[in-house]
Amino acid sequence: MAKKKSYQTKGIGSGIVTFGATFALYSAIFKPHSIGGFVLAFALCGFLGAIVRIMAQGLDLSTPEKTPESLQKVQSDTGNPEVDALLQKGREMIREIRTENDLIPDSHLSDQLDRLENKCAEIFRAVYDKPHKATQIRKFMEYYLPTTLKMVKGYRMLDERGVSGADARNAKNRISDALEVVLQGCEKMMDKLYQDDVLDLTTDIDVLEQMLRRDGLTESELERAAAQAREAARIDAEATRIARERTRVSQNTTYSHSNAQATKKQ
Repeated sequence: MAKKKSYQTKGIGSGIVTFGATFALYSAIFKPHSIGGFVLAFALCGFLGAIVRIMAQGLDLSTPEKTPESLQKVQSDTGNPEVDALLQKGREMIREIRTENDLIPDSHLSDQLDRLENKCAEIFRAVYDKPHKATQIRKFMEYYLPTTLKMVKGYRMLDERGVSGADARNAKNRISDALEVVLQGCEKMMDKLYQDDVLDLTTDIDVLEQMLRRDGLTESELERAAAQAREAARIDAEATRIARERTRVSQNTTYSHSNAQATKKQ
């Protein structure tokens, strides 16, 4: 950072010197006396000064690497050395998944790896939010994810070397199927990681409902039963009306048919 700052200072100084020298030379040669002449001199000298300043600073044409959204979710540390080491390993694995994904042209597998990256990030974020959950993902970190990465690297190697025999195709298909199983496993792991949170929310809701009933701030069981009875009576009445309508239509149809038969006999 200090080196970059020194380049910037050097560039500004070079630009100012160039501007002054160019303006002095232009004034000595063309001797501008009008406002337009001075404006032209300032514009020309400013342009040359800017060029020299940029050249002195050096052009940085490199594109800064954008941090993936998945990594942004777990960029910070928790303050717990053990958990932070686990999260750091998780970040490295996410980068590996992304690197392998960039090297694999297969669109279906690439989509699976995108999903895997996001699901892994969500798992790590759950641990980041609740560090005590780190113990629940150790097996995932020590076996499942490394084995999955090994499979993906094997797929990429077969693809890069142009191996296209029946065995290679079968291996690729099995890797894709295995990835789908891993994705399902990630979803179940997410459910387990948040199981306690869901239970806490359900308990809070039950307690809230009990307090509202106790304080008379919700409908009583009797009122609820009466409402259910009214709804049942409405449904029964509607069913009776439909049945009567069907009977009436049936009777009219029979009557019309009888009249038609009588007319035909006459």
